[in-house]
Amino acid sequence: MVRPREFDFEEVAEGLLNAFWLRGFARTSISDLTAATKLLPGSLYAAFGSKEAMFRLAVDRYQRYLRAAVASDTRGLKGLGDLLDAAVRLTADDPERRGCLVINAIPEAASCSDDTRRLLQDDLRRSRRLVRKRLVEAQEDAGQPVDVDALAAIVFSAMVGIRVLGRAGESRQQLQAVADGAKLLLRRYFRGEQP
Repeated sequence: MVRPREFDFEEVAEGLLNAFWLRGFARTSISDLTAATKLLPGSLYAAFGSKEAMFRLAVDRYQRYLRAAVASDTRGLKGLGDLLDAAVRLTADDPERRGCLVINAIPEAASCSDDTRRLLQDDLRRSRRLVRKRLVEAQEDAGQPVDVDALAAIVFSAMVGIRVLGRAGESRQQLQAVADGAKLLLRRYFRGEQP
């Protein structure tokens, strides 16, 4: 007879997320994970199978957290401004300045399985698609053709930059300056002030 789990799955998943988010995949040891979840190594492995499976669970949980944190029905340029401001808010309001779990994990991805690398890449693609969607809306609102892909690359890079600079300890003012610079560029572009 199989024994039922004797732990709260949500609490353990949150502990895994926090451990990996703070230290990254490679630097997070099993003892870090046991401390974060209050489970013994054998229980962790029995429940999740491997450290990488625990990491994938943490990434999935992070993705759900992030989608809820930036959820907005605001479209077009205003929606893009909201996304950029959300990146600043999420970064600057985090007292531990952990940045973005997915962006932090990309340099380590080469040592991970194909499934884990795909999960990380899917998250980046999802974010880029959201930026592109808002730009297509802005183009429709403006009634003029724009280079959506080039602008999406700039806005996405600004969002990534905010998260990385925040992890490096830059001030909220500096992070907001990056967001405001991207918003200014977009407004000028849509007013026809392209270089």
